[in-house]
Amino acid sequence: MNVECLTLPLANRLAQEYQQGNDSALQFFAYNPHEIQAYKERLEWLRGRTIPHREQLAEGLYTYNKKIGNKQEALSQIELLRRPDTYVVIGGQQAGVLTGPLYTIHKAIHLIQTAKKLSQELDQTVVPVFWIAGEDHDIDEIDHVYWLADRETRLHKERMNLNKKGRVSASSLPLDEEACERFLAQFFHGQIETEETASIRELVETTAAESENVAEWFARMMAQLFGKHGLILVESSLPFVRELESPIFQQVIEKNEQVADLLLKAADRITTAGYPLQLQVEEHQANLFLYEGTDRLLLERHGDRFVNRRASYSREDLLKLAAERPERFSANVVTRGLMQEHIFPSLAFIGGPGEVAYWAYYREIFELFGMRMPIVLPRMSITLMEGAKQRLLEGFGLSVEDVLTHFEQWKEEWMQQQEPHPLHEHFSQARATIQSTYLPLVEEVVRLDGGLRNLADKNAELLLAQVAFLEERLVRALQQQDDVAYTRLQRIEAFLLPEGGLQERKLSFLPFANKYGLGLVDRLVEAPFTHDGTHQIFYV
Repeated sequence: MNVECLTLPLANRLAQEYQQGNDSALQFFAYNPHEIQAYKERLEWLRGRTIPHREQLAEGLYTYNKKIGNKQEALSQIELLRRPDTYVVIGGQQAGVLTGPLYTIHKAIHLIQTAKKLSQELDQTVVPVFWIAGEDHDIDEIDHVYWLADRETRLHKERMNLNKKGRVSASSLPLDEEACERFLAQFFHGQIETEETASIRELVETTAAESENVAEWFARMMAQLFGKHGLILVESSLPFVRELESPIFQQVIEKNEQVADLLLKAADRITTAGYPLQLQVEEHQANLFLYEGTDRLLLERHGDRFVNRRASYSREDLLKLAAERPERFSANVVTRGLMQEHIFPSLAFIGGPGEVAYWAYYREIFELFGMRMPIVLPRMSITLMEGAKQRLLEGFGLSVEDVLTHFEQWKEEWMQQQEPHPLHEHFSQARATIQSTYLPLVEEVVRLDGGLRNLADKNAELLLAQVAFLEERLVRALQQQDDVAYTRLQRIEAFLLPEGGLQERKLSFLPFANKYGLGLVDRLVEAPFTHDGTHQIFYV
């Protein structure tokens, strides 16, 4: 088996305790994600719910996935969604350049594996859906990629110039051909040429040439990587998505004060339970964005008016807009789950630790809209481990777990041990011995023959010089050994703990694919990962 499981603490305590199945955290959710009975209960609830727009959903998904070049296996999965007994496992991510950090890849793998697993366990058709958060306007979070540089001793960040203006979304940000070419030239300059490089280059250049914007480039790459495993892709700004979301936009506007009140009460319960707040909620939040031209601007509610930095609307104005021009609207972190639940027959939602902590606020909001929160399944966390790095660890007597749990402490202790070599004291003693035994002899020789003073002094200097020469050579040899050791430690740290965090939060997939081939995706999809909240080490 090429997978090892470790238990690592999460920075977010609510997500940590939810993952562990603690009642104090589970109370904020509708289901326990680690009990098969929860999936059976969720299935029964879904069976009692009619989704009148299944045909429209399937048509929209098919058209989009066909456009981005998704594989036949994914298109066949979409066809299954026309049937009333097909359900989805859903999760998503921002549209990072070159697929962004590794955890985006890991989430897609988790979706595919979970859909397959639940299909078998429940004897139902469950398909994986990846929701691309293409409307995110935090372009600084998606415009870069990391890889290891300087013989893999440090993390290198390369930013792509996306020419961001205002609050424009990734889905409406044109993909500039020259900027893309410069960025890819820098990326490949930073990689070692291998037998796999040509196929990586073809993937990124072909998909970029066919894409109109950043979100589409991401979608096309994900389709090429995961389409044959049946991963369905959807992007949040698609016209058919907006049309399906229109009734929920209207309900959010109508029930806006109630949503805000439920969020404030949820925040109180979370605080009372002793957890830090992941969301800062305020009474005037409208929990929707509105497009003004190409800018996606946050709406706030003040009295009977809804305002953004450019305009002011009455509730009736917004209700009319939501009915007639739903493309003007966009969900925020609170209402996105409502849109997702309305559109898809979702058996489970897969989210990272931050998303799990967000969703702790939402249970009553789902109920307000006549829905029920889906099962929230914590995303699988993975570290990719190479043989060369494993050998470096063995040289220090370290394990992957040592590095991921207490590397700073270990390194500090190791550094303290790198004091001057014990022989340093012996050399000092040798010099003292020479001076205490040989120099009196020199004085006795000079007393017998004064003409030997210069020769005797020079002889003493030569003896001391030889001792110093031998000591210097030893120190130089030890320093060279230390330099090699320090470099090896830098490689371990940059690979497993880049900038002090997990590998999956910084490093990108493509440098790994450049070493091991695009088939690494298939190996990961077929790997025997466990979905129990443990951290997975995959030995490539």
